[in-house]
Amino acid sequence: MKIFHWIIAFLILNVSIFSQALFCSEDQEVDTLLAQLSNSKEDTTKINILIKLAEKTNWSDIKLAEQYAKEALQLSQQINYEKGLAYSKFRLAVIFIDFDFELTEELILESLEHAQQLKDSLLMARIYNVIGNLKDNLKETEDALSYYKKSLQIFLNNNQDSLAAPVYNNLGIIYSNLSNDSLSEAYYLKAAEINTRTKNYLGLAINYLNIGSDLIRANKLESGNAYLTESLDIAKNNEFSRLLPWIYNNMSHYYFNKREYSESINYAKQALKIAKDQANRMQERTSLIHLKDAYFEKNDLLNAFNYAEMINTVNDSINKYNKLKELDLLEMRYKYEEDRKAQELETAILEASYYKKELIYVLIILGSGLVIFTFVFLYFLQRNRNHRKSLEQKTTILEKEKLAKDLEFKNKELTTNVMYLLKKNEFISTISNKLKNVNLDSGKTDNNAIERIIVELDKSISEDNWEDFEVRFQEVHVGFYNKLSKQFPALTPNELRLCAFLRLNMTSKEIADITYQSHESLKTARYRLRKKLNLSREDNLISFLTQF
Repeated sequence: MKIFHWIIAFLILNVSIFSQALFCSEDQEVDTLLAQLSNSKEDTTKINILIKLAEKTNWSDIKLAEQYAKEALQLSQQINYEKGLAYSKFRLAVIFIDFDFELTEELILESLEHAQQLKDSLLMARIYNVIGNLKDNLKETEDALSYYKKSLQIFLNNNQDSLAAPVYNNLGIIYSNLSNDSLSEAYYLKAAEINTRTKNYLGLAINYLNIGSDLIRANKLESGNAYLTESLDIAKNNEFSRLLPWIYNNMSHYYFNKREYSESINYAKQALKIAKDQANRMQERTSLIHLKDAYFEKNDLLNAFNYAEMINTVNDSINKYNKLKELDLLEMRYKYEEDRKAQELETAILEASYYKKELIYVLIILGSGLVIFTFVFLYFLQRNRNHRKSLEQKTTILEKEKLAKDLEFKNKELTTNVMYLLKKNEFISTISNKLKNVNLDSGKTDNNAIERIIVELDKSISEDNWEDFEVRFQEVHVGFYNKLSKQFPALTPNELRLCAFLRLNMTSKEIADITYQSHESLKTARYRLRKKLNLSREDNLISFLTQF
């Protein structure tokens, strides 16, 4: 159940940081903000409203929250509104924290620079909280604790108890992962005390859920169930329906540990129904796992098998969603670069407009004398021509860069297809081997049907996928291997391949799926690679590889 607990803690962590409003009033607040947005005339007012909308919809509709935050960022860039840049980038970092680590890190550090320029200590504290989350995800526990405590201190110095409560909750999760249950519970209870006093019932329900989950994990079943019951009462009374799958799954876990399998099944089914209604695939899978385990303990193997099949179906759905999300993120990164280039071009056009007006004013002033007029006119005319030529050159460069980005995007799609074919072929090879084993075990030599299947499967396998990948990669990143090998001749072929994956901005999970390495093995490989590349802990490995 340790993995199950971690999933709950991670998801609740993100909810607890950014959700302060009650669900029952959220729609009304959003409608009010939309009405204000339609009536606002000032750009800065629109930006501030868009940022509030992104915050209010983050828990209920993350896609809509992303749209509001992007609109706020684009408008802030147009008018160079630093506060809008700081908060819109912060909101986008919060939105992408579960999906794209690199982009989240980039956005949150940019937001921190703006916050420091503004001397906005409360925003800086919220940013430190998010950085703590990133460090926790990387298992850099000491750094995570340092950022959480820095965030907490700022909130306390500014008498912001309501903002400090989520940080206490995060500290509770950190110490829970370190198996320091007494300190973990103390932080949870501190957060619960603040949430009770400020009537933040959502935060309070989450605190009790965290405590109950930890106590059950520590085999303190009755105490844990008492907290879960409190969390359930609050969630029902305030219509926090999105918390119910987590609560019911924890209760199912509680009854499973008590060997009361019928009750465990009852709560798991309730969690499953709500999770399906909410399209919460992760909790749906957790419910199915509980049902499979409970039926297995009851010796109801038919139901256990059926739920195991359903788990496979949900896993396929989750994997499909993750693949689609990867394409969405690739498109979003591409769009982000396009928007930035468009902004640079617009700035250049504004500069050209400025020089044009300047020329007109000079021509009017020089009307007092023919000689002076001619001299100055020719001077500024030549100056304007040079600037226009420079602008045309900049425009040509920007267009070339855009075409290069288009080519790179298409080639990355082809690289992704090659890796997909590799995984497909490995899967086909596995099935073929299993069929061969079945054929051998049966002791029959005339089993022509199985042999024909094996032959067809073997024919469909291409052993050139890695070579295709290497060729395609070097077409996109010309000379990458040669430059890297020349500077670091000690690198092995596997390490060069790992460098290629990292150069493509692939996550550790993606690399592990393709190479069939465990997370720990991959972590060790990255550590050895850093050592061979003479990189310190502070150096960014991916940024280093982009130089080749």
